[in-house]
Amino acid sequence: MHVSVLRRAAAAGTVILLTMGATAWAQDPATAAIGAANKKFVAAFNKKDAAGVAATYSADANAFPPNAALIKGRAAIQKMWQDVIDSGIASVALATTEVESGGNIAYESGTYEMRLKDGKVADKGKYCVVWKKVNGQWMLHRDIWSTDMPAPK
Repeated sequence: MHVSVLRRAAAAGTVILLTMGATAWAQDPATAAIGAANKKFVAAFNKKDAAGVAATYSADANAFPPNAALIKGRAAIQKMWQDVIDSGIASVALATTEVESGGNIAYESGTYEMRLKDGKVADKGKYCVVWKKVNGQWMLHRDIWSTDMPAPK
C-alpha cells in the first residue's frame, strides 16, 4: 500500500510539472507586454487622447485602415485616430486571440469593437498587428484591420 501511494503521488507530481511546463512553453514572452500596450491604446482612445494612442506606435509605423489609403508615420496616425474620435466613436475594445514573437518582432491577431456615445456598435471586426520592440518597448509597427459590418448600400 505504501508503494501504491508513492506511485500515485509521483504520477500526480509529474502531471502537475508537465502542465506547468506546457503552460510556460505556450505563453509567448511578448504576450504580457503587448497586452499592457493594448491597455494603454484603449485607455488613451477612450479618453479621446489621439496623441496618447499615437504614442503606442513606432515612429515609422504604418496603419492600413479599411476603405482608406495607407497611413504613414506617427503624426499621420495621430490625425487618423483624431478623425475617428471626431466622427463620434466614443470607445474601443480589443480582444487578443494570438501573439507570437521572435526577436524584436511579434504579431498579434484579435478582434475589435467600436461604440458610439449611446453604446451602439459603430464597427466591429478583426485585426492583425506587427509589433516592433523599440528601446525595450513593444510598439505597434504595422496595424491592419477590417470590418465585419456589411458594406453600406
